[in-house]
Amino acid sequence: MEENSKEYEFSQAVILLMKGAIQRDEQQKLWNIIMEQQAKISDYVAKLGLFLIVDKTAGYAFLRQDDNTELPRLVNRHQLGYGLSILLIMLRKGLGEFDSINGSSYLLMTRKDIQLKLKSFYPSITNETRYINEIDRNIRRAMELGFLREVPGDSDTFEVRELIRSFVTAQWLKDFDDRLQDYMDYSARNADEGKGETAGGLI
Repeated sequence: MEENSKEYEFSQAVILLMKGAIQRDEQQKLWNIIMEQQAKISDYVAKLGLFLIVDKTAGYAFLRQDDNTELPRLVNRHQLGYGLSILLIMLRKGLGEFDSINGSSYLLMTRKDIQLKLKSFYPSITNETRYINEIDRNIRRAMELGFLREVPGDSDTFEVRELIRSFVTAQWLKDFDDRLQDYMDYSARNADEGKGETAGGLI
């Protein structure tokens, strides 16, 4: 019976990891299973062309595709639009700066903070309501990806999660910075016309 229970927990952990990142403070029971069966999970997913990434200090785990394998992709990559990419860059840089100054990674940002910091990247959107709706849409998406978490009891304050460090890397930032002016030019030409936004990065 005990063996069947362990097998069920193993299968549950692998399936949920394939759906997205696991964060200790949100899924403690599942996190414990991953810690207990980490070696077994790593060996199993390696056969599928995946790596198990675990950060015990920050408390998160996720699967990353081996880009050198010829196996079909199991872990989806997310194509990010311009607005979401800009938001993630701001959050990642903000986390790094806060950490270096305060020696802590517990960065909180209000909805108003985010709106103000991103304003300069939307020069063509003159309608304030439309701008706020755009930022709110990208905040919700960042929460779905696990990079932001709403502070309990305060729907206008968010914690920037450590998980963002593993996805918005130095190389990712450089690649985006190299194309930033092109993105901003595109946004300026098309935002007020209601056209779809250009693609940003991939995570």
